[in-house]
Amino acid sequence: MMRRSLVLATFGLCHAVTPIEKVIQLMNGMVAKGEAAKNDEAVKFSAFDQWCQNQQRIKTDEIAVGNDRIQQLAAAIEKGAVEIKALTSRIEELDEDAGRWKTDQQAATTVRDQESVDFKATVSDYTESLDALDGAIAVLKKQSRDRGQAELVQSLLQVKTAKLVPVPVKRAVMSFLQQPVADSVPDAMPADQLSYDAPEAAGYSFQSGGVVDMLLKLQKEFKGEKN
Repeated sequence: MMRRSLVLATFGLCHAVTPIEKVIQLMNGMVAKGEAAKNDEAVKFSAFDQWCQNQQRIKTDEIAVGNDRIQQLAAAIEKGAVEIKALTSRIEELDEDAGRWKTDQQAATTVRDQESVDFKATVSDYTESLDALDGAIAVLKKQSRDRGQAELVQSLLQVKTAKLVPVPVKRAVMSFLQQPVADSVPDAMPADQLSYDAPEAAGYSFQSGGVVDMLLKLQKEFKGEKN
């Protein structure tokens, strides 16, 4: 066809172009343009096809990576769920322990508070008793025979009213106070009933010396117990 076109073109130099030849020329031009457009479209399609293949490969790889990541996250979520369950159980145990410890603490605090009150009261009783004993011993040593004086009586009465002083000691003190004063009653002796009303365990006579010894012994005992 190309040869024929060239022949017609050469022949046309010598002859006028007929309508048919003109149509043929136009058709030949259209064919050339069509082939050029087809080749250009083929090049563009090839490039687009390559881009599509590249994109498909890239997206496929990304999807594979995403699937792997999903599996990893799913495994991490499952592991986290197990840890949450274990930690929740542990928290419940600790809450229970804390509640029990708080109850124990409250109970212990109550006991300690009561013990503190009892301790302070006991120390106060020992202090009161020791003060009474100190006063009575000092007065008895200073006035071993003058039992009628108010100071002596008051000191011994304080011993009698002290909470921690044993009952036998209180009886001995009262018996001592009830004895007649020798200076005012010649040859005065303790009443016979005092020999058996007084505590035998104390082993003290109803003279001031014996009472002092009894109170000194009790004073030493109280100091040890207070300490």
